[in-house]
Amino acid sequence: MTLAEWNEKKAKELEEQKQKPLQKISNNFIDNTINKNNINAIKTVFYLATILDSFNFDLKLDSLKIDLNDMLKYTEMTRQEIRNNLKMMQETSITFINEKEEWEKYIVLIPEITISYGSNVITIDLYSKIAKLIVEVKNNYTYIDTRVLMSLKSKHSIRMLPLLEKIKGYDAPHIGKRKKMSLNALNDFFGTKYKRIADIERRVLKPAQKELDNSPTLTFIYQVHMESFGRGRPRATSVTIDLIIRPEYYLSSRKVFIEYMRTTFIGKNLLDTIDKHTHKRITIYISTKGKLYDRISEESFDTKRANEIWTTLYELAKDGKLGVLEG
Repeated sequence: MTLAEWNEKKAKELEEQKQKPLQKISNNFIDNTINKNNINAIKTVFYLATILDSFNFDLKLDSLKIDLNDMLKYTEMTRQEIRNNLKMMQETSITFINEKEEWEKYIVLIPEITISYGSNVITIDLYSKIAKLIVEVKNNYTYIDTRVLMSLKSKHSIRMLPLLEKIKGYDAPHIGKRKKMSLNALNDFFGTKYKRIADIERRVLKPAQKELDNSPTLTFIYQVHMESFGRGRPRATSVTIDLIIRPEYYLSSRKVFIEYMRTTFIGKNLLDTIDKHTHKRITIYISTKGKLYDRISEESFDTKRANEIWTTLYELAKDGKLGVLEG
């Protein structure tokens, strides 16, 4: 386990509150890569996750070749930003603690960088342990549209997105789509050390809210809770974050659209049309297992045909022509 995970474990052992503490959605690798407030570090991590298919995880150390033009397009960073950020990550290390907590090991994120002059190739070396953490980052954020993620400028907005996704998953009626967080929980989650909630509100919550309000994704509103402690003015002690789901969120990507349809329109007829392959009338609906079926024949569609239908449904929805969404 990492040092941060070990510290978290010890903190939980001392926790006496009945309420379960907030679980971080962003993992410790992200915490380390942005410890210098560099939003580009997160974008670099996401890009590296897309090219790890050729990485040999059986080796202790392996090399990765970065196509600079490809990375520029993916991350929306400049060439100089990419180079500066890789060098910054070379100065950052992660502390690992073994399961028995008997020793510590420090591993640098990127031990070696080779920039080939006159070409668009950068070669970096990665330890297998670090590469596995990068894969974990990608898996933790698979539900977020990468295009939206790369367009964000604030690291706090990127941290807020997975929290909002977690809140969106709250299904119990008595819970609601909200999360209450104390000053310590807010500092821990956003990687800050502010002494007052007012500072977090001004420097974290308001900037993140403003940016997410202008992006085709989830956003939020929040309420600051005040408490009185004897004489004097009430003091802010916690913040409740309420999820706001705008209609355009479900059309932000094909993946998000399919997830939304599978959870919201099970058993409902989605489209009545003529099959372009069989020239027969079909009525498409979603089964309880999330598969597309024809209501008339009661047969499912194979993977290739289902993908075609999902694309058609998505395009119709973006054009405002999918009737089931208008109800």
